[in-house]
Amino acid sequence: MRTIPSFILIFSMISVSGCSTPKPDKVEQINRMHIPLVLPGAKTQPVPTSHIASLYNTNKQDIATLTDTIKKQYLQDVKQKEIFEMDSDVQPVYTSLSRLEALAMMNQQYLKENNETGLEQIQIVLKPVLAG
Repeated sequence: MRTIPSFILIFSMISVSGCSTPKPDKVEQINRMHIPLVLPGAKTQPVPTSHIASLYNTNKQDIATLTDTIKKQYLQDVKQKEIFEMDSDVQPVYTSLSRLEALAMMNQQYLKENNETGLEQIQIVLKPVLAG
């Protein structure tokens, strides 16, 4: 019977364990999320302001909840050094927080424009992240 040299076995174990660090699920979903860009178009019927405000507030609350969850879940024990390292595990987390901030700005812009479609698209994009 043939034996495997110990250095190959050790190298294999280190390689496998180094690749087994999974990225956070919500962070990965947010980083892959498409930020909807919906230009205001010609409206056929006026949309009630209360409906627009409701969509905006729901989106705003969902974005705030996701932001708080990610901060609490992934950034509690982060060291200052990790923040500035380009290959750090926290970089995708900060990227996802930036994407949520961009989404919040789009949400606010759609409110100013009374862009119901844009607000609805933000809700559609957020649903899978909130559910998963």
